[in-house]
Amino acid sequence: MSEETEEEVYTPKYLVYDNEADAIARADTEGARRGYAYHRVGSGTRYHTYPQVTADSKYALLVNGYQLTEDETDAITTSVTFPEPEDV
Repeated sequence: MSEETEEEVYTPKYLVYDNEADAIARADTEGARRGYAYHRVGSGTRYHTYPQVTADSKYALLVNGYQLTEDETDAITTSVTFPEPEDV
């Protein structure tokens, strides 16, 4: 008997912050938890992901793979609108 497996669909998960400083602080915490070089030796990789500005001037942090608190898990959104890229 063969088992058919369904491929998991990747769904981006975001925490949205009112200001950039809070979003960066959360990204920094995750980098430290993962033991990235910046946190061990003062240089190298610091963040797992970095916040992006949204269309409504907030900051969305992609948190797939992050170790989240219960409050953060409850605050996750999968729908974020980013600004249209400007023509160069």
